[in-house]
Amino acid sequence: MRIEVRPGFDEAVRAAERPIRNAAAKTLRLLQEIEYRQLLSHPGLHFEKLHGFIEPETGNQLYSIRISGAARALVCLNDGPSLVLVTLHARHDDAYRGIRL
Repeated sequence: MRIEVRPGFDEAVRAAERPIRNAAAKTLRLLQEIEYRQLLSHPGLHFEKLHGFIEPETGNQLYSIRISGAARALVCLNDGPSLVLVTLHARHDDAYRGIRL
């Protein structure tokens, strides 16, 4: 599966504390190794559709994946399939605020 990293995700990873940075790097390695269908059912990633949430830049549906016990990434899917890492939120609840249309 192809992975794209948006600047907002990259900036959030760089600003995060070391455990979150390490978890993000581990998740990125995992995402590079799995196929699309594995993404949908992987027990550690908890891939879930965020109903009513869209990516403002493209209008694509947003999904959430687990980075760590507390951290979540908001992602969208593009043709190919490719996974776009849009943002990273070190606190789980913050991932679900502010991107609704």
